[in-house]
Amino acid sequence: MAASPRQLGTAALVALVALRIGIGFHFFKEGADKLQNPKWTSAGFLGNANGPFASSFRSMVWDADGLARLDSEQTIAMWDHFRERVAARHDFNEEQAKQATTIFERRKNQLKMHLEDMSSDVREYQLGLVRRDKYRAERGRAQVASLAGQIDRIEGELRSKRAELLGPIDLMWSGYEAELNSLAASEQRRGRTVALSRPGRSGLDSEAIDGIIPCFDLTLGLLLIIGLFTRSAAIVAGLFLCSVIASQWPGTQSAISTWPQITEALGLFVIAATATGRLAGADFFVSLLRGWCCKPKQGTNS
Repeated sequence: MAASPRQLGTAALVALVALRIGIGFHFFKEGADKLQNPKWTSAGFLGNANGPFASSFRSMVWDADGLARLDSEQTIAMWDHFRERVAARHDFNEEQAKQATTIFERRKNQLKMHLEDMSSDVREYQLGLVRRDKYRAERGRAQVASLAGQIDRIEGELRSKRAELLGPIDLMWSGYEAELNSLAASEQRRGRTVALSRPGRSGLDSEAIDGIIPCFDLTLGLLLIIGLFTRSAAIVAGLFLCSVIASQWPGTQSAISTWPQITEALGLFVIAATATGRLAGADFFVSLLRGWCCKPKQGTNS
């Protein structure tokens, strides 16, 4: 049962309100920083998960190994479909449609040349993935530091090779999307651009999470700062931090320390239990409004 603010001393109340505002500001700043950083992504956090739930977190990384982007046939088919979508959405004239086709053919040839030039590296990379997955499947390997280190070393090599193979391809994707949208005149675009769907997408993957988390952090931070729906916001924020802790299970080999998240989660649950938003926050006015509009009917038992 949540404690009533009236049961707490003045010093305790001031400390709890300061704790709520401080954690709220931290969440708000994290969300603002993510929105201002176009290179921020949750893929690194999810891909580096350790512990009993690591496979679940890693499976959320969009095209984690890049195999979908290395599939030239799938990519070219998606690019061709995107060209048709952009032409239809912006109502391209004949000249614009020809330019779009020219861009498509150029990007298609660019992709094929890149994959042909890197064909031996692609094969080496694919063999490395097979070896890594084989080692990961050996349950006892993760419990021995030296053997677990082999997996980390292989993953480091794969990460470097992946960046070399996929970096140019990612630039092709973003460049192709921008080029086709730029063909539309301002009156055709009307402030709208067509988004190029990525291959290998799932319902809740890192691409979707990247769009959710900044707004999620900002919203929870703002609610905690002003003390609105404090209990719900604190519980949701605390559970979110628990998921972060679960991704780096304490005591697991190679796990990153999550003591800051543990400490902040405990603080959030204390805030939820004490409902300080009703004393120094917008929840005070919410409770007044609720009491005014939800008065018990006369004659009803209290």
